[in-house]
Amino acid sequence: MSLNTRDIANLASSRLFAGIEVTELAQALSATKAQAHSFEAGRVVLLAGCAYAELRIILEGECSAEMTSGEGKTVIIETLGPGEAIATAVLFSPGGRLPVTLVAKNELRLVSIPKAAFLGLCGRFPALLAALLDDMGSRMAFLTDKYRSLSFASLRERIADWLIRSAERRAEGVEVRLATSKERLAAVFGVARPSLSRELGELVARGLIEMKGRRIKILDEAGLKALRPR
Repeated sequence: MSLNTRDIANLASSRLFAGIEVTELAQALSATKAQAHSFEAGRVVLLAGCAYAELRIILEGECSAEMTSGEGKTVIIETLGPGEAIATAVLFSPGGRLPVTLVAKNELRLVSIPKAAFLGLCGRFPALLAALLDDMGSRMAFLTDKYRSLSFASLRERIADWLIRSAERRAEGVEVRLATSKERLAAVFGVARPSLSRELGELVARGLIEMKGRRIKILDEAGLKALRPR
């Protein structure tokens, strides 16, 4: 299915293509084999293990990236929404096999751009290449945090470890600014948002942290470190 005007407008507002004029982007895409795809809620978009040779970017709706163990247990790795690219690093990895199954959470529409065509666009738009590299780096950091968080026994331990490490990466050392929504952060910890909010509220009640909007100030670093597993 070819892209319509709304699709191109949505794509132009995505993280990767931000800054590129809609008309210029439309002209560039017309020379590629970019196509739009629609899926109903609950439909499998892509299966784990399939070849990933076309970059997918979500235009509307959401999809979950899931992994299933040999015992049949399914874990949601993350939820992707409008404007987000799917598996940018996998597209350029040897073999290019998708490690997760993608399932539409609601009515979903996305665009697929062949790898060669996307590389051509990166050559034409340097800002696109920079955004791609940034996305790949952010994705790696997200997966690293996800893996680390799942290695700890309790949610409280995971949150304490994440807060300490995030603060250590900042010059101020005691303040963490959430660069993403609490829904996305909850996905990192593998829990629902209410569970994350309850644990953060408990840390506030114990005087370990202070929260104002997306800012979290560490009030008792020693207390937080004591919560981390030994």
